Amino acid sequence: MEVKCPQCASRFNLPDAAAKPGAKLRCAVCKTVFSLPGQPEPAAASPAPQAPRKEAPREPLPEFSRKRGGRGKLWLVLVLILLLAGGGAGAWFYFFHQKETPPSEADIAKKVELLTMRNVRQYNVLNEKVGKVFVIEGRVVNEFPEPKELIALEGAIYDKDKKPLAVKKQLAGTQLSLFQLQVLSEKEMEAFLNNKVEILTNNTNVPPGGEVPFMILFYDPPDDVAEFGVKIVDVKDAGK
Repeated sequence: MEVKCPQCASRFNLPDAAAKPGAKLRCAVCKTVFSLPGQPEPAAASPAPQAPRKEAPREPLPEFSRKRGGRGKLWLVLVLILLLAGGGAGAWFYFFHQKETPPSEADIAKKVELLTMRNVRQYNVLNEKVGKVFVIEGRVVNEFPEPKELIALEGAIYDKDKKPLAVKKQLAGTQLSLFQLQVLSEKEMEAFLNNKVEILTNNTNVPPGGEVPFMILFYDPPDDVAEFGVKIVDVKDAGK
């Protein structure tokens, strides 16, 4: 006999021996308990009070396999594939990314050893929007025998005990005029210094002997700034 679940409309094959009117069934898909159509057998009259006795354990309601049950197996296979794929991706990330370590000072020094700086200077500018601006600027010269690009620098300001008060990394390739330093807002100055068009124009395919300008800004620096420092921290081979 074919039975249809009233909750999820799944269909099942029920043995004829169990197909009694009023029999209770449990859906194997949504676990809904329902009765077969028809009137159940009348309940017996309440017996006379008896001494309490231990009830026998109830038998579980029968569950029946769903017709065309291949879909359930297919979903199970798909879930297992997704779990395995997720585990594989996690392992790949762990072994190939988590093991990466930042380059050492020696590695950086070797990578940029033939990049030099010239005309490096520091000065303060009074900006009408942000107050004092601490400026570090200069030029990087490529003394490698091949073109370089995306040269990056790191500037820092220190107190009298050589303790760093602020550190900032900046790609070379842009500089602001004195007028811009005096009137632009902090957001506008940062947007100019990180302008991709300017950086790609001046800081890519820098030939041997070529120069790239740079500027690093510290806004409203502490009053106890005693000295500054700047160094080249990264460079790429042109075209790679």
